[in-house]
Amino acid sequence: MTTTAEAPTATTAPAVPRRRTLVLLATVFVAALVAIMLTGSDNEPDSSLSTIRASYDQSPTLMMATSYAAMAACAVLVFLGVGLRTGLRSRGAVWTADVASLGVAVIALTLASWAVTSLALWHAVDQGDDMAVRTLNFVDTAGFLPLMLGMACTMVGTGAAGLSKRTLPRWLAVASVVLGCLAPLGPLGFLPALLLAPWLIAVAATVRLTP
Repeated sequence: MTTTAEAPTATTAPAVPRRRTLVLLATVFVAALVAIMLTGSDNEPDSSLSTIRASYDQSPTLMMATSYAAMAACAVLVFLGVGLRTGLRSRGAVWTADVASLGVAVIALTLASWAVTSLALWHAVDQGDDMAVRTLNFVDTAGFLPLMLGMACTMVGTGAAGLSKRTLPRWLAVASVVLGCLAPLGPLGFLPALLLAPWLIAVAATVRLTP
């Protein structure tokens, strides 16, 4: 007696997130980012100790809540990055989509590092360790550099993938490449940083999710 095993069904196309899922992730991240920025500090390397102390004159509960919210926002951003990568590859594999996804991960890690240095600064201020406060402030104010790296990879990778496979409107793909090229150019990097939030929502809302 011969028995035939039923062959497993193979999935020929990767699972694609729903558009509303991507837009929801982008919106949640942007809302969390805005809230964190509004409650955060904005010091300079040459800020006085009194200015730095005043910036971190916050309750332990608020500082811990802000730190935890930042970690959650970074997790949301990673999910969004992988979802966008899937959309960019929906018309075929393209290596620049992987670059974009890795760039999003770099941005998430950069934002997470800001939360770490911010919490460390608060502890230093709380304990009155002026030397640690000054040192950590130097580190904190240099944190924009890895953000430049992340934005360059994310925006150029997204734009290039969108142009190659036509998974983004042409105007948005071109704008993404331009913004990504500006990211590591010193003061010009503040432009893509300012536009990062609306750019993420625009890409989430317009990326094509089907072949």
